[in-house]
Amino acid sequence: MKQIDWLAKPALGASLVAAIWGFNIVVMKIALNDMDPLLFTAARFLLLTMVLVPFVKISTAQLKLLLPIALVMGLGHFYVLAVGISIVPGVIASVCFLLGAPFSTLLSYLFLNERITPVQTWAIVIATIGAILPTLLLGQNDLQWGVFLVILSTFMWAVGNIQIRKLKQLSVLSIQFWIAIITAPLCFVAYLVRADSTPILPQFTISIILCLVYVVLCSSILSYSLWYGLIHRHGMSRVAGFVLLQPLFTLTFGYLILGESLTLWQLIGSSITLGGVYTYYQHHRITEPSVINKTH
Repeated sequence: MKQIDWLAKPALGASLVAAIWGFNIVVMKIALNDMDPLLFTAARFLLLTMVLVPFVKISTAQLKLLLPIALVMGLGHFYVLAVGISIVPGVIASVCFLLGAPFSTLLSYLFLNERITPVQTWAIVIATIGAILPTLLLGQNDLQWGVFLVILSTFMWAVGNIQIRKLKQLSVLSIQFWIAIITAPLCFVAYLVRADSTPILPQFTISIILCLVYVVLCSSILSYSLWYGLIHRHGMSRVAGFVLLQPLFTLTFGYLILGESLTLWQLIGSSITLGGVYTYYQHHRITEPSVINKTH
């Protein structure tokens, strides 16, 4: 049987990554229905630490450099995202997470003096409005709070990207390892000292353990390895647009597994966000080929 070279075909490989990420939101939603977000984040990064230990060269000199990044990415992004996903439908979280790339561009313009065009600026504004609009119109406080948390976590992901870009000497695996080894104990201690924390072991059911394994092995390691491999071989411009498939996969898996569906306003808002992000990617590809080529 002939093996499929996922890196040779950018459309096939990038679609697989989008499917892994899309399903990851549903998997996290399943786990967070029965596990506290703090404990889930701690367990996720503990498992990731154990998986990465054999593959990274540990140096305490890296700690000072990566501590701020670990706090931003581990707590500001991953933990806040887990809380948000526990509140909002998975597909809404998936659409909001698409704002990560536009937010990164905006922060690069503000702090790294990189170029941003008026079209990109308006695309970011329109995409953000589309993500926020349904919750404002529906007036559901829990949903509004959840969407705010997901968007905040996405913004913190963009902040972390700006920090990581200044550490070109470190590998992706080293950065992931330090984020994991710092975040896991912080979240675990925070869970233990909280007054309303429930017993730990009963929360580790078979389904939750399987969810954690998927999040670590498939989403954190496999998908990013494949994604960066595709970027290096084909360039960002040929694969970035496939990220827009992620909400479609999340909507499909969420409907089949969790019975989730979108209201009319959520569908309209998601469409606006997808249109804004698509415009951002298209204009980025057309106007900044030199920047894209540097990612090879």
